[in-house]
Amino acid sequence: MIKVVLADDHEIVRKGIRLLINGKKKIEIVGEASDGLQAVELVHNLKPNILITDLTMPGLSGIEVAAKVKKHHPHTHVLVLSAFFDEENILKSFEAGALGYLPKNSNEEELIRAIEETAQGKLFYTPSIMEIVGASLIERKSLGGGLGASLTTREKEILKHLVNGSTNKEISANLFVSTRTVDAHRRNIMKKLKVHNSAQLVKVSMEKKLV
Repeated sequence: MIKVVLADDHEIVRKGIRLLINGKKKIEIVGEASDGLQAVELVHNLKPNILITDLTMPGLSGIEVAAKVKKHHPHTHVLVLSAFFDEENILKSFEAGALGYLPKNSNEEELIRAIEETAQGKLFYTPSIMEIVGASLIERKSLGGGLGASLTTREKEILKHLVNGSTNKEISANLFVSTRTVDAHRRNIMKKLKVHNSAQLVKVSMEKKLV
């Protein structure tokens, strides 16, 4: 039996989903939440296999809920069901830990398949979502993959501070490293990005979406 907690601030949406799921022998809705905080609480108390969540809710957004569930309840998989299917929301949801993303105009067959696959720990994409994610990944690779891939995690962290206008001294204090270390990283970053001054560094970072 796949146990499901359903989170959406619109009661009519929850009722509609319940009607679609009721009668399915292997799926049971064990709890409903009308806001993000309640959703996290129900997951904690009921330990469902799946949390189906909207993105825009009072208290916590669906993305915030997904991140908390992944961190504290990794055995509960998150499926986002949203009226929004733009690139930003889709990617942020997956980055937060959601395994599936389903538009609200999906049909019953897609919903059931999404629940069954995410319950097994599989990623679930509809063709429309796959098209958006694929196009975004291709664009990111073509714009910044070659340059950004050569940077270490620490260099990327320092690059972000540099682009935001922080000085070596400020970065040193923020990251608890010496100014000499920051300066060494800065030189390495500039070498890898093939730039010769701070203005070029910021320009290339923004153009290639490295931060």
